[in-house]
Amino acid sequence: MPRTRWSEALGLAKGTSRARAWLLTTAILGVAACVSLSSSRGGGVGNVPVVRGTFKGGAAQQVRIALETGAKSGIVSATGTWEVIQGGDQILQMPSGTMSDFPLTFDSLRARQIPPGMRSEILARPVGGSFLIWNGKKYRGEIAVVSTDSGFLVVNRLQMDSYLRGVVPLEIGSRTAAEFAAVEAQAVAARTYAYKHLTTSRAFDMYATVQDQVYGGVDAEKPQSDSAIATTADVVVLYNGQPITTPYHSTCGGSTADLRPVSDRIPETNNFYCDPSPRFGWTQSYDAAGLRAVMEKYLASYTKAPKNGVGKITDIREQGRTPSGRVAALTVQTETGSYTLRGNDIRFVLRDPKGAILNSTFFSFTRETSGGEVSNFTVNGRGYGHGIGMCQWGAIGRARAGQNYRTILETYYPGTTIGRIAG
Repeated sequence: MPRTRWSEALGLAKGTSRARAWLLTTAILGVAACVSLSSSRGGGVGNVPVVRGTFKGGAAQQVRIALETGAKSGIVSATGTWEVIQGGDQILQMPSGTMSDFPLTFDSLRARQIPPGMRSEILARPVGGSFLIWNGKKYRGEIAVVSTDSGFLVVNRLQMDSYLRGVVPLEIGSRTAAEFAAVEAQAVAARTYAYKHLTTSRAFDMYATVQDQVYGGVDAEKPQSDSAIATTADVVVLYNGQPITTPYHSTCGGSTADLRPVSDRIPETNNFYCDPSPRFGWTQSYDAAGLRAVMEKYLASYTKAPKNGVGKITDIREQGRTPSGRVAALTVQTETGSYTLRGNDIRFVLRDPKGAILNSTFFSFTRETSGGEVSNFTVNGRGYGHGIGMCQWGAIGRARAGQNYRTILETYYPGTTIGRIAG
């Protein structure tokens, strides 16, 4: 969810694996002490747990973001003076105002235009407040380039707060002053997700794409999201005293998809907090040719359907609903057999002509048949995304209604508490 526009980023967010993890109960460590926490919109004052010892505060905690994992070439440069380090020693310094591009190419011999003494990790580090540039995009912190069997692994190493500055605006967009609490909630959700995914099991913590959180570096930063990161400094969502995986999505369509669904209905009305979303309600239709085309192209990737074609689609039937009312499974009857799609796999098969996946599984459908084949299949749905965790458009609606970020987060992540990482 890679995208660089917030309107697109408000959809797949944050990936199905992130959503699945939220459905599991996490048992972790304890907390020590409490501090007072308040929201800029009021109503959030009180003692909150503090996580000590495990992590550092956002100004000091390093995160490692994989910008690319199999790059065949790239150019490192900077906005000012920078240096190249290998093995702890400075190999090269690029002064400001000079031609400072450092090209790298990869071939079957692993790395070619890298000097013989520099074929381990190449570390590019800014000097004097400049920003590094990888393939035209500016980044805070340092960039490590490592040659692997499949290409260059390019990792941006920087502080947590700096990382969030390149994430939050891409995930929630530019909001009005009345919607600022939603930006704060997004900042806390993104921060919590990042702390939860710090790891020592590989050379980076997270991807810079929808596989984790969309990260755009310096070019993505906005004053409003910077302010939200500052006003919620080090605040995280906790379960059993530790940060949790905090999935989020664009639009729940009225109810989240969690095992304990959260209603987005505005009290004493027939309206919902996420009503303003452009994808609150939608329709997608297929004629016989279009339906056969998507099944021929995608069905075999998610079922045991033959890869050489399934023939006519003779029927489609629903196989149950989840507690939140979403379609649990669809059975697709074809000339070659019957195949069942479950959960979000439905979305990845029922794509539109441009290849975009179905908005959500929160839908009903009608079908017409002719000559033993489904001749029309119309999906009437609500919402956009996997539906688990925080509804971003719901958070925007709740902020408009005067809810503070703490209330928003505790609503969408029931059973959790709001705490703080000790700085």
